[in-house]
Amino acid sequence: MIGDALHMDKELLRLNISAPVKRRTLVDYLDNGDLFYVTRDGNRCEIDAEELKVLGDVCTEIEKMRVRLPILVSSDASGEGTAWRVDGVAESALVARLLNKTRRLPDSIRFFNTDLHNLRKKLPTCTFIVFSV
Repeated sequence: MIGDALHMDKELLRLNISAPVKRRTLVDYLDNGDLFYVTRDGNRCEIDAEELKVLGDVCTEIEKMRVRLPILVSSDASGEGTAWRVDGVAESALVARLLNKTRRLPDSIRFFNTDLHNLRKKLPTCTFIVFSV
């Protein structure tokens, strides 16, 4: 049983090897450019300027300083069925607004595959999928 848990942790680390190393704020991207981030495996991922413009139009000035990109969307096995979650006060508020959803917690939003599809359609380069247990 313990061996299975260790094996699962190693597999999740392997799946998340392409996770971003450092996430910058939306205002940093808008003000300074350099529209990319680097992943743990050394890849450089570009962020679309049009997506940043959409986010800039939707966010308040305070949210622009707090939202970190890319927005991390994690798998959520805490309830029934397959679900996804975005954590963080500013990030979850932004995603809730984009998906026209209500947050049940002040720092997290949980949603399902259809919503993930809609979010990724709106923000393909500003979102990043990570896997968790």
